[in-house]
Amino acid sequence: MNSAVFIDAGYILELSKLANRRIDFLKLSNELTSGTNRIKTIFYDSLPIQGTALGNSLYSARQRFHSKLRSLKDFEVKLGRLQQINEKFVQKGVDMRLGIDLVQMSMKKQIDKAIIITADSDFEYAVEKAQEDGVKISLAYFPNSKINSKFLKSVNDRIPLTDELLDKCKL
Repeated sequence: MNSAVFIDAGYILELSKLANRRIDFLKLSNELTSGTNRIKTIFYDSLPIQGTALGNSLYSARQRFHSKLRSLKDFEVKLGRLQQINEKFVQKGVDMRLGIDLVQMSMKKQIDKAIIITADSDFEYAVEKAQEDGVKISLAYFPNSKINSKFLKSVNDRIPLTDELLDKCKL
């Protein structure tokens, strides 16, 4: 059984920071796909906006982080963009990339199982389409996340990112 992991970086990085945890994404991917052949993990992110000393520093640090991820076995990083809306920075294009990749890999019969790490119910339709192609979808999420109940019901399996699981996957 081939599997793939799809990671919404904005979600996992923010919540792992709040939980004061540094995650080894290779260990996490392998743990989540145990018993299957993980063909790929895709990390969807965006780079900070440059133009200020802080922005330039964050940009460089995030590029180094992405380079480390790309060096891991069967890892890929796909970037959207960051856009400032009022005083808040918002990722754009990231969710669409994840949804399209999930559906394409399902339609091409590249995967039998997908593990999505997110809390965003915008993926519900992509999940439905992947399931129509026979792919089993697992949602990995932090237990304290607010997740739409309809989205939770739409997946085949739920994997809480518990302290016990994250302890196995720490850097």
